[in-house]
Amino acid sequence: MAEINWRGIDLNLLLTFDALIRFQSVSAASRHLHLGQPATSYNLKRLRELLADPLFERQGNRMEPTRRALEIAPKVSTILTIFREDILPTNDFAPSQFEGVFKIGLSDYAEQIFGPDIFDALQRLAPKAKILFKPADSDSSTQLLESHDVDVCIGVFNTVPNTLSSTFLYREKHLCIFDNNEINTILPIPLTTYLSTPQLIITVNQLLSSQVDQRLSAMGAQRHVVLGSTRFLTIRRMLSGRKLLAVMAEMVGRSELIDDQLTLCEPPIDIPNFDVDMVTLKRDDHHLRLQWLTGLIRDVVQQKVTQLRQT
Repeated sequence: MAEINWRGIDLNLLLTFDALIRFQSVSAASRHLHLGQPATSYNLKRLRELLADPLFERQGNRMEPTRRALEIAPKVSTILTIFREDILPTNDFAPSQFEGVFKIGLSDYAEQIFGPDIFDALQRLAPKAKILFKPADSDSSTQLLESHDVDVCIGVFNTVPNTLSSTFLYREKHLCIFDNNEINTILPIPLTTYLSTPQLIITVNQLLSSQVDQRLSAMGAQRHVVLGSTRFLTIRRMLSGRKLLAVMAEMVGRSELIDDQLTLCEPPIDIPNFDVDMVTLKRDDHHLRLQWLTGLIRDVVQQKVTQLRQT
């Protein structure tokens, strides 16, 4: 088979073919394409040479398609539809018509607190879509986004490379959380009670210490850590009915994930706040579906934070 000169093919040839199939008239096709009849006739000539087929034969006032033209007409129509609907930019994204998958990377913390609300919002606004939650953290998010395994990532990011865009969601703070029926202390908890009460900590690095211990050490003090876990829900469940306390992110303590009667208060030492952000690929900033998704997630998360802080 002779090699095809792809450089000789342009979209105008397909548009001309499609118009001739639809109107079976050079003059009518020209008016539809806003071209002069000589330009339409020239495009037809190029198509005939390219496809080695007459494509259309004049019979009276009509241009009757050949068998070859009828065979390729549906394929040309499909190509033009793909180009028009999937490639050319549109003015908006229609979530109600989207039938693909929203892939969202979340930390364990973010998935537990915000996952149900994000799911509900997407189900309501994009009922034909499917939703995939994938585990993500500061270390894995860049690779997940670069490989298109996720559309967005939500969590706490130590550094954000210049290939990613970051959207601030909210500022998180730390609170002491404990069962005051067991500890029976005044509020806010005094430093002496805080230091003498056995503590549970959330650890991601398998160490039984954190920045809290560094601050205490600088003060010449030390707390009594008895358990570390990567699961914040485990920590929260263990506090009920035990003379224990934990320092947790505010949203974890205020969430309704567990039916308990724990007390929350400011810690007796200064613990820095941290930001929860959403990151996306910078080169996809103009993608309409992702713009809609990131806007929705931002609104859902911020509304949830406001709701929890009012409880």
